Amino acid sequence: MRDTFAATMTPAEMMLWSAEAGALGLVVGLALGELVWSRTRAAVQAVAYLFFCWLAVMLLSGLPAAIWPFARPQLVLVQVVVGPLCAAMGSYGASEWLSAHQRDHLMRVCLLTVTGLCLIGGPLCLLAPAEWRLPASALLAVGNLSVVLWLSVRATQLGDKQAWGLALGCLLTLPAQMGLYGLAITDTRLSFAMQAAVASVGLLSVVVTAIMLWLRNQHTRQLVQRDNSLRDPVTQLYSSVPMVQKIIDAQGRRLRTRRDGALMAILLFEPDRLQAQVGPAGMQEIYIELALRIQRHTGAVNPAGRYYDCCFLVLIETMHSPRWIRTLSLRVASSLRRPVAVHSLSHQEITVTPDIGVGIVHMAATGKDVDQLLHEVQSMAEAARSMRSRAAMLDPETRKAVAVEHADLGSSWRALRDAVPHGGSRGHGSPHKTKGGIPKGGTKPPRPRHTPT
Repeated sequence: MRDTFAATMTPAEMMLWSAEAGALGLVVGLALGELVWSRTRAAVQAVAYLFFCWLAVMLLSGLPAAIWPFARPQLVLVQVVVGPLCAAMGSYGASEWLSAHQRDHLMRVCLLTVTGLCLIGGPLCLLAPAEWRLPASALLAVGNLSVVLWLSVRATQLGDKQAWGLALGCLLTLPAQMGLYGLAITDTRLSFAMQAAVASVGLLSVVVTAIMLWLRNQHTRQLVQRDNSLRDPVTQLYSSVPMVQKIIDAQGRRLRTRRDGALMAILLFEPDRLQAQVGPAGMQEIYIELALRIQRHTGAVNPAGRYYDCCFLVLIETMHSPRWIRTLSLRVASSLRRPVAVHSLSHQEITVTPDIGVGIVHMAATGKDVDQLLHEVQSMAEAARSMRSRAAMLDPETRKAVAVEHADLGSSWRALRDAVPHGGSRGHGSPHKTKGGIPKGGTKPPRPRHTPT
C-alpha cells in the first residue's frame, strides 16, 4: 500500500495545521457549550458533525502522521473512511435541518440516498486497490457535498431564506475538501501558500455552517427575536400583517415553482370561559403553550403566526405528499387538545383542556386569492369543532368540510387536483371570482370576528 504520508511536513506546515486544529477545536467547543446549555437533538447533531469535520481536516492534512509516525498504517485506513462518514453525517443533518421529510419528496430521497451511499461506500473503499482508495473516498465525499449544495439552493427557491447560509457553507467546503484530498493523494505536498488557502477556506466553511446550525436551533427553541415589531408580544409568533405578507409571497413563489402546500388555522373556542377561570395572565400562559406545541410539530421552516386573539395560522409552503396533510393536522390537533397547566386567579396551578379546531386547506401550484384562503381555512377550523379528531379540511369534490381522517387525499398532488370539479376555479374549485377577490354571485368573505394582532 502506498504511504500517503510519504512527504514530510515542514515546521511551518506543522504550525499552520496545528493552528487550524486549534481553531476548529474552538468551534467544536462552542458547539459543545451550546449543547450543554440547550440540550436539544439539533445541538447533538451539530456537535457530532463539527467534530467529524475537525477529525477529517486533521487526518487528510497529515498532521497526526507527522506527530506520530509509528501510527501511519492505522491512520491511512482511518483517512480513507473519515471523509465519507463526515459527508454522510452532514447530508443526514441537512435533511433534518431542511425538514426534507415534510416539504419535498425529491429532497428527502436524494439526501437519504447519498447518506446511505457514503455510509456503505466508505468502508467498501478499503477493499479497493491501495492507489484507488483515497480517490474513491474523495469521489463519495465530494459527490455527497455537491448534492447537499444543490438541494440547499433548491430549498431557497421553496421559501427557506436561511438555506442560503447552508448553501454558502457547502460552496466554501467544496474547494477546502478537494484541497485536503489533494494533500492526501499526491506524492508531493502542495506549496505552503496553497495549504494556507485550503486551511483558511476550510475554517471559514466550518464557521459558516456552525453559525447556520446555531441560528436554526435558536429559531426552533423560540428565543426572542430582535425584530419584535413583527412578532406577537405574547407568543413571539409572527403577528397578522407579516403572516399575511408571507402567504402572499409564498403564492408568488408557487406560481414559479409549481409546488403544492397547505395553510393551517387553529382556533381556540370560548376563550371568555377560560379567562373567567384563569384570568388574563392565565390566558397568556395558554396561548404561549399552544404556540410552542404548534411549532414543535410544524417545524421551524414553516412560518407560524397569531392572526388574531384566538386564531393561529401556519404556512406550510411545500409538502412532499398530500397524505402529509392528514398526518400533520392530526398530530397538531392531538397535541393541542392535551391539558395545559396554568395558574388560576387564586394563584393556584390548575389544569384546563383547550377547546380547539384545526382547519387545513390545500394550496395548489396555481394562484388563489389570499382573502379566500383565509376565509376557507378558518371555516374549516370552525367545522372541526364538531368532529371527533378536531381536524378538518376542504373536500375538493363536495366543497364541504370533511374530517381529515376520512378525506380521500389520493396518492399524488396531481390526483388531488384532478378531483376538483370542472365548475371550480383554479387550483381548488372555489367559485369563480370577479375583481377584488369577491366570489361571483356571492359576498366578500367575512372579516375575522376578533381584531388581528
